[in-house]
Amino acid sequence: MTRSKRMQPVVQVVEHDERECATRLAAAAERVRAAQRRRDELVAYEASYAAGLKDRIAAGISAPDLRDFRAFLARLGEALRAQGRVVAQANTEQEAARDALRLAAQRAKAVDHVVGRWQAEERAATERREQTDIDERALQMARARAQRG
Repeated sequence: MTRSKRMQPVVQVVEHDERECATRLAAAAERVRAAQRRRDELVAYEASYAAGLKDRIAAGISAPDLRDFRAFLARLGEALRAQGRVVAQANTEQEAARDALRLAAQRAKAVDHVVGRWQAEERAATERREQTDIDERALQMARARAQRG
């Protein structure tokens, strides 16, 4: 068995790793998008709620209701900060997944390069053997003709 054929399990492993890393990157990207969508929803809800508070203040609002509105806005602000941390963490995980994919792709490329080089060497060796065989047969035929004639 040739060296390049013996490397096929390695090629399959590094290609599988690269596909897995690509899948993990896609999942991480989706988590980033979902976290950002959730943050955007909270921002819109906070803006809507704050606008409602302004309208209620203009119409006249009791002190307990104002306190409840402000307390809710404070909780909403904390939820926004927490969601911002979730987005930041998702971005960090996405970058790590991108780096892992980059490394897996480099490994796959390196293995492909080695296998390609070995295959080229094997082809050259095969061609040399075939040429040697052709030359030897031609020499044998020439000798046979010379002995006959």
